[in-house]
Amino acid sequence: MIAITREPIDTEQMNRDAGHEECGAVLTFSGTVRNHHMGRQVVKLAYEAYDGMAESEMRKVVERAREQWPDVKKVQVVHRFGEMPVGTSSIYITVATPHRPEGFEALRYIIDQIKRDVPIWKKEFYQDGETDWLHPEDGCCGHHLHG
Repeated sequence: MIAITREPIDTEQMNRDAGHEECGAVLTFSGTVRNHHMGRQVVKLAYEAYDGMAESEMRKVVERAREQWPDVKKVQVVHRFGEMPVGTSSIYITVATPHRPEGFEALRYIIDQIKRDVPIWKKEFYQDGETDWLHPEDGCCGHHLHG
């Protein structure tokens, strides 16, 4: 399952659906909105993208991961768009593999490639201002700030 949502991600349901009978390793990753960045207090953040293109590109990332790690039996990726408060999961990924080493490698590859290649834009909202829209790989490093 590869999906985009504007609602809270149902991580409990994803966890229930994450396993596969051939797999002894089920790994999860939650990209969670944190309360600070570069010494500034974060209030919320937002992600935006053209949903169809983002979903298509995420699907390609997962296909490449499955080619590179053929033992991956199941992958789920859900990315949330729109505004979300601190503590919210903005992306949730599960990977099921027979053994943990390839699971960890595939999971790391998937999140790194999504952040690098998928055209998703991020804005951080601080107590004292906000960033311009930035690609997440730019890191919202404190440049392009509005106060």
